[in-house]
Amino acid sequence: MDKKKSTVSRHSELFIETPPSWIGVRHLQVGLLFLCMLFAYIIRVNISVAIVAMTGSSSSNVDVDTYEWDTSTKGLILSAFFWGYLVMNIPAAVIGHSVNNKMLLGGSFACASILSLITPVLVGWGDAPVVVVIRVCQGLSQGFMMPMIHGLLSKWAPPQERARCATYILGGLQFGTMIVLSCSGVLASSSWGWPSIFYFSGGLGLFWVVLWMLLGANSPEAHPFISAAERQFIQRSLPSTARDNVKMAIPWRDILTSGPVWAATLAHIGQNWAMWTILTEIPTYFNKALNYNLSNGGFLTAMPFLLMWLVSFPLSYIADKLIIKGITSVTASRKIWNTVAHWGGAIALIGLAFATDSNMAVVLYTIAVTINCCIYMGFNVNHLDLSPNFARILMGITNGLANVTSIIAPLFVGLVINDETDIGEWRIVFLFSALAYFLGNLAFIILGSGQLQDWNEPNFHHSNNVNTDPKEDDWNGSA
Repeated sequence: MDKKKSTVSRHSELFIETPPSWIGVRHLQVGLLFLCMLFAYIIRVNISVAIVAMTGSSSSNVDVDTYEWDTSTKGLILSAFFWGYLVMNIPAAVIGHSVNNKMLLGGSFACASILSLITPVLVGWGDAPVVVVIRVCQGLSQGFMMPMIHGLLSKWAPPQERARCATYILGGLQFGTMIVLSCSGVLASSSWGWPSIFYFSGGLGLFWVVLWMLLGANSPEAHPFISAAERQFIQRSLPSTARDNVKMAIPWRDILTSGPVWAATLAHIGQNWAMWTILTEIPTYFNKALNYNLSNGGFLTAMPFLLMWLVSFPLSYIADKLIIKGITSVTASRKIWNTVAHWGGAIALIGLAFATDSNMAVVLYTIAVTINCCIYMGFNVNHLDLSPNFARILMGITNGLANVTSIIAPLFVGLVINDETDIGEWRIVFLFSALAYFLGNLAFIILGSGQLQDWNEPNFHHSNNVNTDPKEDDWNGSA
């Protein structure tokens, strides 16, 4: 086979050759996982739009029930998902280490989808408490998603396609956001009323489960339709990834004392703090402080996410190509792109904190969201670099800890903001978010690495911690 480059490095795990075909079953898996992220996000956030109609009169169907929930009850319903999601990430990763990831992902997704379908019926029976229980259970179910996706990517994504595969899959978040913003309001005002939002999202979820069970696979060797050439190409590209029949004990001590793991964790925490602040608080800031209704037209609200999704494709291609051509090491690439996302985002947030013109504020908000796509080539794919065998465990740790900020950040905003029309108070919120971006990325630059870690191997030896890739010293990248 024609090989452009054949480099097998224990630490960088670069094995680059020309693939047998540019489109294959591995891309089918990426497409299925993209749909997984898309439909999962629709299920996750459908309540944000539905609750407006459930407590108001947005439906043209007078037979649809509405509820008199106060602000605290609505806040409890909106946060309930994250309590379950937060709790389940690490346990799900541990379970996924010894159980078929395809089946776990399909089963957990089916549970979340069914819960969405039965929400309209159960809420009429149990009112707000049952909605809280449903949302917690959906959070528990979706807690499997990110660890399982990383576990599957560790066996399907060749290193030279890693940034692109992760970017295409995680782009489902932005696409899901656009669909929710553009469709949920239409569904709520239809003759079916707000229940149609839950039927729509749950139906899509079950549709995906059927596709996944038919076309998905835990690994290349388990897929019935993959060609021998593509299967062998993927296996040769991933010499440090264990096969399905290999069972390994989780090296907890090495993982929890690893500088690069904590670097990815701190970057993830900074990401979630700043981005969740943007997602949840920006509409209120524009409306109250700047007297500008950002939701005037769904396009303006969705535009930054559309741009983020579109820009991610060429940038992920560039990131992979720079590594393949030897222009950047894996370590340098991850840190460069993460810096663009986080320090670039911090600069935009600082500008937003001091902007008094609403048009300039919209531009800065759009920039902050758009360049955030670079995290997909940064810390968000770094788990696979450090340890493909334990990538799901690493994602469970970083995602679980980072999602604490999904609860803490809104509480912090509530403490700071006493007057929603006071730009000075909002300035504190945005500057603190910029600081979260700055510190998270600083830790990633100092402690982060793109090298394959010694504890990835079933029988590793600490004496093997030798840097075989001269470029891996860039940006203080040694582990």
